[in-house]
Amino acid sequence: MVHGKKLAEETLLPSVLEDGDAETESEKLQLGKQRTKPTEVDMRGLKDQGSSPGGNVRDGGEREGEEEEEEDEEDETEEEELRGEEYVISEEYDTDLELGDKEEAYDPTGQTSYMEACEMLQVVPVSYFLQHMQNSELAMMHQGLGPQGTKALAVPLVTNTSILRLNLRDNWMEGMGGASIAEMLKENCYITEVDLSDNRLGDYGAKAIAGMLKENSTLVSLNLSGNHFTDQAAEHLRLALITNTKLQHLNLSYNALGERAGQLLGDAVSENTGLRSLSLAWNCIRGRGAVMLANGLGGNIFLRSVDLSYNGFGKEGAIALGQSFKENSVLEDLNVSNNRIPPDGAVRLAMGLKVNKTIKSLNMGRNPIQNAGCYGILKSVQENPDSAVETLNFSDITVNQDFEDLYTRVKEMFPALKSNMARTGSVWPKAQVLYRCSVNLHQATRRFSESSDKGWFRSLFVHKVDARKDAHSNLLSKKETSNLYKIQFHNVKPECLEAYNSLEAEVQNRLHRDQDYPCEVVGSWNTWYGEQDQAVHLWRYSGGYPALTECLQKLNNNKEYLEFRKERAKMLISRRNQLLLEFSFWNEPLPRPGPSIYEMRTYYLKPGTMIEWGNHWARAIKYRQENNEPVGGFFSQIGDLYVVHHLWAYESLQSRDETRDSAWMKEGWAVNVYHTVPLIRSMESRIMIPTKSSPLQ
Repeated sequence: MVHGKKLAEETLLPSVLEDGDAETESEKLQLGKQRTKPTEVDMRGLKDQGSSPGGNVRDGGEREGEEEEEEDEEDETEEEELRGEEYVISEEYDTDLELGDKEEAYDPTGQTSYMEACEMLQVVPVSYFLQHMQNSELAMMHQGLGPQGTKALAVPLVTNTSILRLNLRDNWMEGMGGASIAEMLKENCYITEVDLSDNRLGDYGAKAIAGMLKENSTLVSLNLSGNHFTDQAAEHLRLALITNTKLQHLNLSYNALGERAGQLLGDAVSENTGLRSLSLAWNCIRGRGAVMLANGLGGNIFLRSVDLSYNGFGKEGAIALGQSFKENSVLEDLNVSNNRIPPDGAVRLAMGLKVNKTIKSLNMGRNPIQNAGCYGILKSVQENPDSAVETLNFSDITVNQDFEDLYTRVKEMFPALKSNMARTGSVWPKAQVLYRCSVNLHQATRRFSESSDKGWFRSLFVHKVDARKDAHSNLLSKKETSNLYKIQFHNVKPECLEAYNSLEAEVQNRLHRDQDYPCEVVGSWNTWYGEQDQAVHLWRYSGGYPALTECLQKLNNNKEYLEFRKERAKMLISRRNQLLLEFSFWNEPLPRPGPSIYEMRTYYLKPGTMIEWGNHWARAIKYRQENNEPVGGFFSQIGDLYVVHHLWAYESLQSRDETRDSAWMKEGWAVNVYHTVPLIRSMESRIMIPTKSSPLQ
């Protein structure tokens, strides 16, 4: 800078200046003299001429000497003024630079950076985030952020010091959005809990998350449920779980982790030193992967709770879990429900419980372990003097009297034992009572049982069961009659329904009135609400199976009927039927004048529960007789088994609603519902309108 150089030169002594600088300075001074001298001479000449008209030479010479001295003084004054001006200019120049270099105001909230990021990424800012970004917990579920919106959100979170818990569940952020959050968590050292579930992160997002876990040292809880992770994601997460020692709670449920993932995560679990709880529920871990994962649990010394439900551990996985029980000394809660574990697998798992001292809760529900598996597990608890088991869950598993007897003995050993068993009456002997149970064991004291039943393991599979006295069809059906019922479900082409009804009515009337055919139509309906364009027919065969056989033989020889079947087939989409017996305690289905609407409620029961169903409904049917709504009750014999049909008649839909509501006001009806609902696998309801030819109107 020229002015800066001049300013520096003013502060130096003349002897310090370089020759070049001195010459430059001299030239400037001379230029200054040249600019002033002509003007001064001219002015002085005019003055001298006015004061000395005679033009005296001597006076002129003296004046010239005086003028030269005055000129030298004036030159020095001008030079000093010039240098002074240059000095002032330099100071003003430096001041202008300082004023122009202004700093922008810092925004500690991060709102400015978020708005700028949204503008750059062309996404709409989320007002909820702007309002709550200074809270300790930020819950932004179901906002539809997408990858770009998530990226904008991550920008201010990098420097945010307020948020400790971050919930971004179900925001469709995908892999790119997940990577943005992962990069943010590498820098943020305040957030401790993160929920990224149901975001379709995929394997790309898993890789980014794994990279973050290798660097982050503050995250304690991470939910990655429902993100379409595959075995490739497990490869990335394996190294991260081995490296990270701060993460305590990890949820990987509802993904697509398979057998290979089980092997990889098994290695990671055995070496991990930070996790306290791990969920791998609802994946596809089975085979070798299940075995390796179970082995990993045996080597882990930090995990307290593990959820492996809804996988495919099977027998081999259960055996490996039993071995891990012998080695693990910290695990307290294990859920292996719905894992296709067979009875012998459960018994092998129980061997580990005989020596385990830490398991408090074991969930074996919804496994096909049968009574043998439940018995073996309970027996192991009984024989373990140091057992810490407090809860055993055998939900949806049928057990028999042997289990009940063992449970009674265990209760004598542990007075604080509590159970939640559904005990109901039965027409069978007590030894054949079947019931569902979920056993809760609250162990208050620990005692060693010196007595043992030799050969109990063998008795699980070689057990003598007394024969049943009679089939449930004989116990529940009417003995005074030998009627057999057939129900038909015909799905008709929509454009053919009217023609179908006319054709069916003609044939039904002929068969119904012909004494040579031992069958009669009980009722015919079209579905109003339920499966549309469906016809339902209920037939009665007086005389049981012989009557059915006789009728079919005659119809097969009836050419007119065969032509009818061909014509009817052109109108149908599909058809199915069932052979039924009627419950002995239900009303007889007799013709009604109507007009009525009919409801057929169909219940699909769990196998082995028909007797129990009948016992309850034999008492419950009396609560539904006031308005004459019961028409008939039937249970299947051929076709779909353990199916019950209840047929009701009402004046209208409003009448139906009022009648059903009034039943709840009667003492005993609620108890019946309470006991029968657990027996049902599924159920459906049809509202039907009788056809013109139906005896039930």
